[in-house]
Amino acid sequence: MNVRLLYLLAASCIAACDDSSLDLPIAADPDAVTFVFKMHGDVSGVQDFRAVTSDAEVIDMVRAELLLSENDRHLFIIGPIDRGDGGQNVPWNWHFVPDQWTLTEFAIELCDGNAELVNQDIDYWVDTVGQFCPWGSYAAQEEL
Repeated sequence: MNVRLLYLLAASCIAACDDSSLDLPIAADPDAVTFVFKMHGDVSGVQDFRAVTSDAEVIDMVRAELLLSENDRHLFIIGPIDRGDGGQNVPWNWHFVPDQWTLTEFAIELCDGNAELVNQDIDYWVDTVGQFCPWGSYAAQEEL
């Protein structure tokens, strides 16, 4: 296939494709790390979710949490979320925006919840709340 044909195909897709409905994986960033988060008290794992970042400071913070026992992991994730699993947060219909989340000790109650609550009303969480900060979450592992 020649370069001109590839260009035309790409241009036609850009004009015709509505990327808001696509659930494409995040572009491969060699510095990106995926972390699994669990909820304290959820032994079933049904509320587990994932978040990706290439922010070195955040990666170091999460890795420091992972060195602690689960009961001593008190920092929880906070940041903006978006629609779709983002190629990282299956089976949920939402994902943390990569490189825009961090860990915190405190946050307003409005953004507290769990993965299922967000899944049930993604428009409210994205358009009204603007961020997700599940107080009961903790970094559980780094995906390799």
